[in-house]
Amino acid sequence: MSQFSEQTQKQFSELQASHERMKALTASMDIIFKALKEGHAQLCKASEETNKRLNQVFEEQHHSKRDRYCLDQDINKLFNVYHNMNPQPKGHVMDNTYHQEDIKPDGILVNKERCPSQYQDGDNISYSEKEASKQLPYA
Repeated sequence: MSQFSEQTQKQFSELQASHERMKALTASMDIIFKALKEGHAQLCKASEETNKRLNQVFEEQHHSKRDRYCLDQDINKLFNVYHNMNPQPKGHVMDNTYHQEDIKPDGILVNKERCPSQYQDGDNISYSEKEASKQLPYA
């Protein structure tokens, strides 16, 4: 009986030690999962913030390009109307504005060669056909 008791006590001690190791392992796993969860949350937050910032930058650039483009178009339309009403001598700046056939009734240019996709805000605006074609963002 004492042998059974010693064996039982030994098994119980091993079981208890195993249980303690499992608790330590579980605590370690909890720490790891908590860190992973926090890291994932931080990653998601950083990704979301980055995405918001990229969208904001895109919208800012898009709107500023679009606003500048619309302003350029309005000015060119006015120049063309003025030029058509008041013909100027050759070489005058208004002779170099967009030709009416390049502009749709809504003011959008149809000649893509004169309207490349690259455009930098802050560029000087020139109303010569050659220079303006380099600066306007899109047709």
